[in-house]
Amino acid sequence: MPLAHIFTSALPTEALPVPIFTVTMPAMLFEPHESKPWNPWIASVFYRRGLIETWGRGTLKIAKLMKDAGLEAPTLSERSGCVVMTFVLPADSSGSDMTGKTSGKTSGKTSGKILASVRQNPQVTIPELSAQIGVTARSIERNLQKLQDEKRLQRIGPANGGHWKVIP
Repeated sequence: MPLAHIFTSALPTEALPVPIFTVTMPAMLFEPHESKPWNPWIASVFYRRGLIETWGRGTLKIAKLMKDAGLEAPTLSERSGCVVMTFVLPADSSGSDMTGKTSGKTSGKTSGKILASVRQNPQVTIPELSAQIGVTARSIERNLQKLQDEKRLQRIGPANGGHWKVIP
């Protein structure tokens, strides 16, 4: 089972020590290569459940998806018999420290900015609010829920196609 540790500047993932059959250098995992499951029965179950689609393409797909997203490709290294894949996280333009903690002061400012944006455009979406205000979509969702709980904001209509109403 892969292990993951989150750091503020990188995300390495480590595979438990298992033999790497025909791959001798971790960098070769970014080239087409043979891959055999260590436990074919477990791999077969994962395959049938749709959790994996084929052998030997995971690192290739990761590299392609990172490139398509305009992000730096992860690096591979070998450490104590493990292959370690390290993702370099993009610079955070909002200045967040990624601790997941929010202060009431910041939340209050965000709520005020949300209300101002909704007054200007009642059809504004969560991604648009996130981009305008400079906080995560999750922060917007949390603040919208708080505003609705406080009866300061109401959603009229469905999630797609509805609009917001600021309650005086």
